[in-house]
Amino acid sequence: MRYRATVRIAAPPERAWEILAAVTEWPSWTPTVTAVQTGPGPLRVGQVVRVSQPGRRPTDYTVSELTPGRSFTWGRAGAAVRQEAGHEVEAADGGCAVHLEFAMEGPLGSLLGALAGGRIRSMVDTEAASLKARAEA
Repeated sequence: MRYRATVRIAAPPERAWEILAAVTEWPSWTPTVTAVQTGPGPLRVGQVVRVSQPGRRPTDYTVSELTPGRSFTWGRAGAAVRQEAGHEVEAADGGCAVHLEFAMEGPLGSLLGALAGGRIRSMVDTEAASLKARAEA
């Protein structure tokens, strides 16, 4: 299961990145995240980020890729499913475009994706819309 949402934002890419990369602030602008815990300092590869979301147990994601000012990916792997979330900002006419992607793979990834796909797509879409509203405010 893989889902990607793209949102155009009428704000400079630096503004969208500033909001997106400040992960501990996510609960202040998106209803899909209730708490984020991480170590001190900016995001970095190898950093573990604990994300709490409504109706889910807190989940630890490890940052696997990071291009400052542009993108980061984090994920988690279990015995039967691997989850990965990508976050990318790029310049576009009159502002920027943000791409948010969520994937589940592995022996149970397809099954869990089929069961939770609607909720996952809704959450990603809500995060994209919430980021747009925050960056354009």
